Amino acid sequence: MRAFYAVLFSALAFNAAAAGITEASLNGVYNFYSQVASSLAPSNVPFAGIYEQPLTLGSRGYEEHSFGYYPCVVFADAQFYFQVTKEPEPKLISLYNYQLDYYISTNNILHVSIPAWTPQVAIDKSKDILKALHIPAAGMAVKRVCRTRIDCSVWRVHWERRHQGIPYDPFVDQLDQRVEVDISERHGFVGYYGRYDFPVPKRMDVLVRQEDAIAKASKAVPLIQRSPYYRQCRRPGFVVSGIQSAELLIAAPNWLLDPKRAIWLRDKPPDETRLCWVITFTSVYTGKTEPNAIPLAPEFLVYIDAATGEIVGANFT
Repeated sequence: MRAFYAVLFSALAFNAAAAGITEASLNGVYNFYSQVASSLAPSNVPFAGIYEQPLTLGSRGYEEHSFGYYPCVVFADAQFYFQVTKEPEPKLISLYNYQLDYYISTNNILHVSIPAWTPQVAIDKSKDILKALHIPAAGMAVKRVCRTRIDCSVWRVHWERRHQGIPYDPFVDQLDQRVEVDISERHGFVGYYGRYDFPVPKRMDVLVRQEDAIAKASKAVPLIQRSPYYRQCRRPGFVVSGIQSAELLIAAPNWLLDPKRAIWLRDKPPDETRLCWVITFTSVYTGKTEPNAIPLAPEFLVYIDAATGEIVGANFT
């Protein structure tokens, strides 16, 4: 059997090489499949036998794409659908069982509207899945537990990354440091998504008072509105109407207010993070509009280093 797997892997490697995919990337997908096929595959479905087979490509095969700030990610369509980073070493970003998802969404199974699990049971099951995937749960905290399919009792457990109890800034969804696990009460693992690669801050001391951070941030909003990034996306005429929140979060500086230092964080993982006071302002429109037109008012976010008081970034909706 070991020889059979070796021959199959050699054939997959040949096909992947023809598509420009390195053997290391293919080996990463193969290793992840070896981990999950025995521990996370459903056993109580008519097609359970496919998970006893070696890695077998589906119709989409292997593809490579950029994915957020990852320059190259291998997308592998097999018994599970994999998204695995190519460099510097294989890392699992996403894993989904589309065949099980389709099976659950059909009328081939008994739909139920009353869950058998409590949220705590779903959390405990997600811990078992993270352990099977060798995903570090240390530094993660449950942010949200919900049912994604009311009639089929599929749960989603959303874990957010924290350092010393402080969460990371979730403003940009593609960069949000989180882990999500989808689990069916009847069939087990459905899907996984995870990004948790930002560095931790070098300092976690808070020397700037919240009220001082708010005062400084309020003076920065006009600078956001004058930045080329804002002017490309928004019309003039919005003024601050209030403070929505002022909270401590860990964030990667983007230096939005300094065009010479500004960083597009989707290009690569950040080199540093800071513990910041993140001040979010609401706004209203005071300019002229067309009849019956109501411009959607943006929110403005200002990031102030909690230790030094330096403005290290800004965002807007």
